[in-house]
Amino acid sequence: MDCGIPFCQSNYGCPVENMIPDWNDLVHQGRWKDALKMLHSTNNFPEFTGRLCPAPCESACVLGIIDDPVSIRVIEWNIIDRGFDEGWVTPILPERQTGQKVAVVGSGPAGLAAAQQLVRAGHSVTVFEKDDRIGGLLRYGIPDFKMEKWVIDRRLEQMSSEGVEFKTKVHVGKDITAEELRQNFDAICLAGGAMMARDLPVAGRELNGIHLAMDYLTQQNKLNAGDPIDPTERITAKGKRAVIIGGGDTGSDCLGTVHRQGAVDI
Repeated sequence: MDCGIPFCQSNYGCPVENMIPDWNDLVHQGRWKDALKMLHSTNNFPEFTGRLCPAPCESACVLGIIDDPVSIRVIEWNIIDRGFDEGWVTPILPERQTGQKVAVVGSGPAGLAAAQQLVRAGHSVTVFEKDDRIGGLLRYGIPDFKMEKWVIDRRLEQMSSEGVEFKTKVHVGKDITAEELRQNFDAICLAGGAMMARDLPVAGRELNGIHLAMDYLTQQNKLNAGDPIDPTERITAKGKRAVIIGGGDTGSDCLGTVHRQGAVDI
């Protein structure tokens, strides 16, 4: 565990500055419960990051200079899943209530993390989500093959037990005004996601069969959740030749989805 300088937990190695060498060492000692406590001290939802993070910590790992780097993300994933399996992840209730009410707008990972920290500090917290389910892009942007949605629901049960109130199908700015939030809450946390796509205004963009990634991925996730989809609005790659523009995480998610839908060429 003598890394010298643990670049893995620097800003470019870990954006949330997880204390990686510390919980790695605790796992090495067999102290899994202590490792979980250390992991949770900087990361509200290691079950999300353990499954989804591209793990820049591993490319920053000092061991990688002379050997394969430590499989940090897999260790993180194992710590939190063992924590749930052993019953170590329980509601954390505040010692006192402040009497202050906070509205959190948006239920993606940022909104959920803010809500959990605020409710544990003793505030009354209400999360507003415009969609019909809580989770934001975790729910509708991440395909099930990358993260099944029971992973989100498991954490939401803990948060509900801690006192967080969730309100779905409430689009702030349309269904409820900012002024109404100001009147009913002492503070407002804006945690809306970046849903505006980067379009390509090129010749032929208006033709049929061209779809934005989030429209495509969201519909497939709703279909997987059992929601009825109008056949006339169904986006499917089955039996088709598909082109994906963009090679990042979203492009990768689309790739896995069109494969599973049965595209003949991608």
